[in-house]
Parts: sequence; C-alpha cells; structure tokens
Amino acid sequence: MSADAAARLAQGRPAVANTQSYVSACRAVGYQHPDLTAHGAQILDWYGGQDGLDLQVLDADCTLLGAAADAAEEALRIELTGCGLVASAWEGGSGSRAADFADRHCVAGESVASALRAAAKACDALRDRLWQVVDAKVDAAVSIDDRRGGERPAWLTAAGIVTGGGADRAGAVEVVTGQITPYVDTDIRTEWVAAMRSAAASVATAFDDTVRRLTASPAAVFEVPGQLAAAPPAPPAPMAETPARMTVPSAVPAVAPSAPLPADDSALPPTLPETPPQAAAAPPPPPAAPSPPPAAMAEPPALGAVPSAGMPAMPTMPDVGGGLSGLAAQIADALDGLTGGGSDAPVDTPSPDAGTEDPAGSEDPTETEDPAETNDGPEPVTDEPDDAAPEAVPIGEPAASAAEPSELPASPPPAEEPEEAGSQTPCEIAADELPQVGQ
Repeated sequence: MSADAAARLAQGRPAVANTQSYVSACRAVGYQHPDLTAHGAQILDWYGGQDGLDLQVLDADCTLLGAAADAAEEALRIELTGCGLVASAWEGGSGSRAADFADRHCVAGESVASALRAAAKACDALRDRLWQVVDAKVDAAVSIDDRRGGERPAWLTAAGIVTGGGADRAGAVEVVTGQITPYVDTDIRTEWVAAMRSAAASVATAFDDTVRRLTASPAAVFEVPGQLAAAPPAPPAPMAETPARMTVPSAVPAVAPSAPLPADDSALPPTLPETPPQAAAAPPPPPAAPSPPPAAMAEPPALGAVPSAGMPAMPTMPDVGGGLSGLAAQIADALDGLTGGGSDAPVDTPSPDAGTEDPAGSEDPTETEDPAETNDGPEPVTDEPDDAAPEAVPIGEPAASAAEPSELPASPPPAEEPEEAGSQTPCEIAADELPQVGQ
C-alpha cells in the first residue's frame, strides 16, 4: 500500500481555505470564538497539525522490520535443527550442558524474532492508522465545505469585500452577518472543529499504542558460552612456600673485629682482667703512649716505708687465670724472705687500709710497684695529673681507683716508729702482704 499523506492533505486545502475566509469575515464583523477566532489563521492551524507526516518513510521501515523478522525466524529454525543434532550426537554430562546452553540460545533467538515481528506489525498498524486519520480529516474538511457549494461564490465575494475592502461593503457585511455567520457558528464551530480535534487525538493515540507494543517484548539476553564440559575436580591447595630468608639490617652496629691476640700468653700484663664480651665486641682503643721507664718516674710522697732493697723479690704468678696451685710455696718463700732477710732497715708498716681488700683486686694506687716484680716489661700506666706527683695506675684499674689519690692529704703522714714492726708476727705481716701477691 502506498500512502502519501502530504498529497492527501493537499486535496483538502481548497476547502480549508474557503472555511478560513468565512471565519475571518465573521471575525471582522464582530464574531468571536476561542476555537475559531483566537488569531487570523486558526483554521489553517487546525488542519495543518499533520503537516510533514511522511507515511512513505514509515512504510519503508515496516518493510525492513518484516525482513528482519523473516531472517530471525529462519535463523531460529536453523538453530533448532542444530540443537536436535547436538542432543543426538553428544551424550554425557558435557553433552547435556551443551544442549541446555543451545536451548537457552534458541529461547533468546525466538524472543528476538518475536520482537521483530511484533515491531513490524506495530509499524504497519501505525502507518495504516495514520493514513486513516489523515484521510478522514480531509474528507471532513471537504464534505463540510461542499454543503454550501451553491452559496460559495457569493459568500467568498462578500467575505473578500469585508476583509479586504470593496464598493458594496454594506451589502457584503449584510451577507456575512445574515448568511455566513450562522454557518460558521453551526457547522464549522461544531463538526469541523470536532473533526480536526479528533484527528489530532487519533494521531497521538496511534503513536502511543505503537510505542507500547514495541516495548512490551522483553529484552533478549544471549549467554556467552563458557566451559561446557563438566567442572574438573578442584586441585589440591598448594602448600605455602617458605619465604626466602632475608637479612634485615639490625639496629645494633656491626661488631668490629678485635685485635689479634699475642702468640705468647706471657706478654699479657698479669693484672689485666678478662675482657667482657661487650668490650671484646667494641673497636680496639688506640694504643696508649709508652710510659717512661720506672727509673724516670717520679717517686710518690714518702709514706714512711723503707726501701725494699733488703727484701727479696716476691715471685710473680704465672697467670691470672692459672689458679692458686703454687700459692702455698709462694707464701712460704715470702715468709722466709720476711723473717730471714739480712737487712736491719725498718719494714713497711701497713696502712690503716692494708687489711681491706680492694673490690677490683688491685693494690693501693699510692704504692709503687717494684720494677723487678713485673713479668716481661714495664706495665702500661695511666698518668693522672696531681698537685703532688704523677702516679702509675695499672691497666684495667677502675676510674674510681685512679681518682682516689686526689682525696689523699697533700703532705705525707708521719712515719711510723720502727718498733711497731716488731709488734706484728710474721704471719700477720704475710697476711697483710698477701693481697699484693701476683701484682
């Protein structure tokens, strides 16, 4: 069917033009109606509501939709045949999964084909409905105008004189007032306006119905084929891998290698205490400045002690860690030296602190060690400034011991009477001298 709405509307325009002339003349002589005389071209506006409607384009759309529906239906037929072949050729769990997937695909394809066919039919119905509306509107406009076909020439002349001017204006106004106005108020205001209003409502309803039919079909969803085979058993959980060991830098600084020990243990000073692990880990201190020979050292203040020239040198212990294996023999030698010495010089009198053993195992810092009592050489000493004279401090002596000479009186105490030495027995003298053994 070839529907040309523009051509059909053109067929009714002469009748609509006559109606517009009648209404304009009535308006010029004082007739008023909101549906007819709101403005000078209101009749033309009523009739031109469907201008631009191209039913031929809509007809072409209907043809394309029909062809798409035919193609979808053919594809659905082929797919249904394939589903039957799959079901017969593929058995087992995988075949069942594949057949189910193909069936769901066919259902989606059928939905698409049905939607396309429904769209084609809806567009066909819209095209036909619009054509019917346009045709009915043109027929209404022409038929109403043809009702007064005999009076049309006289009415058009009178309407032209009233609206445009002319010689017999009074006669023209009389025709418009007595003949044309009743016609406009009866036929045009009722039937003609109702026909135009019905056409506009029918067009809107036709479009609404078509949209509702197009959106009634559900959206088709085609699944993406995944794994059609049966799901394989889950693999065993992998064992957690042991993370690679990483060396994290510690906040404690790296331990510097200690100085190599001397090959001969006798080279160590006899009073050197065992180095704690923390001290061994510390960097070695810079070498101390060599101390002057014992002869060059200044003598400490005289404490009343006699020179030890007449006293034989006490044997030194072989090692601090060597134990007390030879202590008895050394004590005996010391007693012999004290009691059988050939010197008549007064012996040293012990100081009031001589009977108290130093907690650190070191001798009184005021006493001077005989150079002959050292093992392999002079002991390194630390020189401490003093108002009286420098003093020698053995290596390993606590700092508190080195600070004690500052508390001694500047002047030496008075020498003890030699007779008091005879008041002590040799055992008491040995007991007093015992802390100095091995110094």
